[in-house]
Amino acid sequence: MRQAANGNKRGKQRGATAGTRLDDISAAVNLSGAMLFQQDSDLRYVWVNNLPAGYQLAQFIGHADEDIFSAETVNIIVPAKRRALESGEPQTVEFQMLVDGKPRWFELRIAPSGKDRTERGLLCAAIDIGERKQTEYHMRVLLLELAHRSKNLLAVIQGIANRTGQTSSTIDEFNQRFSGRLMSLSRAHDILTDENWRGAAMGELIRTQVLLFAGKAAERVNYKGDHASLRPSAAQHVALALYELTANALKFGALSGETGQVEITWSLAEKSGAKPQFQIRWIETGGPEVAPPNARHFGRVLLEEVVPLSVQGKAKLAFTPTGISYTLTMPQTELI
Repeated sequence: MRQAANGNKRGKQRGATAGTRLDDISAAVNLSGAMLFQQDSDLRYVWVNNLPAGYQLAQFIGHADEDIFSAETVNIIVPAKRRALESGEPQTVEFQMLVDGKPRWFELRIAPSGKDRTERGLLCAAIDIGERKQTEYHMRVLLLELAHRSKNLLAVIQGIANRTGQTSSTIDEFNQRFSGRLMSLSRAHDILTDENWRGAAMGELIRTQVLLFAGKAAERVNYKGDHASLRPSAAQHVALALYELTANALKFGALSGETGQVEITWSLAEKSGAKPQFQIRWIETGGPEVAPPNARHFGRVLLEEVVPLSVQGKAKLAFTPTGISYTLTMPQTELI
């Protein structure tokens, strides 16, 4: 009698343990977020666990996929399920279904079940891969954007190389001018990269294109303006303009001596009846007397034509006895 009692007690313990394990398994399945289900050989749903939001169990049990999903979804998942039934090999496909009225991506994993073809059914798991699909989409967009920017950058570099070569009399002169312009672009790209290519602040462009390049002469560069950031393309071309102005000031202009000054200002100018315009001004004073150059080098072409055209604006370069001045005006749309 005592042994029987002990046996009954152990049996109850095993039953309780099995029940607990089933509860744990059910909780784990729910936690996974995967929709698990079984279908018979006619592809009718036998049981379903973890239904997506907006669906009822009665919509599935005893029904086939054609009764539940759109024709587009059926055309993807049913052929895969039939292949699994006929071949006895697992299958995996991706499909979309409506969840709360919105299309969501799922990965469907299909495994045959049953002893033979006549009794064979399917065990399936549908796993939500919406976040993965979103990540893949963003990666494709980023790659396309990278390709677009790379082509634009190569076009800019090719143009700089061609025009620098046309206006350089020696290889050494070409190397010096081209390297400087290339470094200017590189510094602009560093700023844009730090800002995730949203744009570049004017203050940072002044710092990298003028102050760092000017060395000790940077003490005689004064700059001020409203908080403003340029779009990536505009930032690259304004950077080139600032580099050209600085290089010229160091070699021939206000920064070539000990007393010259450079003042850089920028602001958003609003005129009644006209769209706001963003204006950058560079004014040199106190340097050597200036006269217009006889030759029209690429630096001048860049300042007067290339840069304003690239920012949909206008530019004015003036040579006065007290120093050169440069004004670049562009639409507000070039700002972020």
